[in-house]
Amino acid sequence: MDMDKLQLINTRTHCMDLSSDQRIVHSLDLSGTIIDVSPGWLKATGYERGEVIGKHFVEFLDRESLMKVQNNFPCLKDYGFVNSVPLHIVRKDRVVIYVKLTGTSKYNEQGVFERTFCEMKCG
Repeated sequence: MDMDKLQLINTRTHCMDLSSDQRIVHSLDLSGTIIDVSPGWLKATGYERGEVIGKHFVEFLDRESLMKVQNNFPCLKDYGFVNSVPLHIVRKDRVVIYVKLTGTSKYNEQGVFERTFCEMKCG
C-alpha cells in the first residue's frame, strides 16, 4: 500500500470503537453490508442488532442519501476515507435523523480492502 495513503488513514481521528454506547459507529464489508454496529448506533436508530447485521447500509437511508453513498462508498473503499458526508438515516420509527458520516477503510497486509469503520455524528 502507498505509504502516503497509509499515513493518512492512520491519522484519522473519528471513533472506530464498535463497543461504544455513546458513539454511532458501524462497519461495512466490500459490498456495503453491515457487519457490525455499536450499541450507540442501535440506540440512535432504534433497531435491534439482529435487524441490521447482514443488511445493506443503504436500506437505512432516504433517497437523497442513497445517491451520496453511491458516490462516496467507492472513495471509501478505494482511497481509504471519507469526511463528513451529510446523510439522512431513517430510524426504525421512520423518523429521519441528519448525520455526518466520517469513515476509514481497513486493508490487509497486501493492501486489499477488508472493511470500513464509520462514525456518524448527529446534526
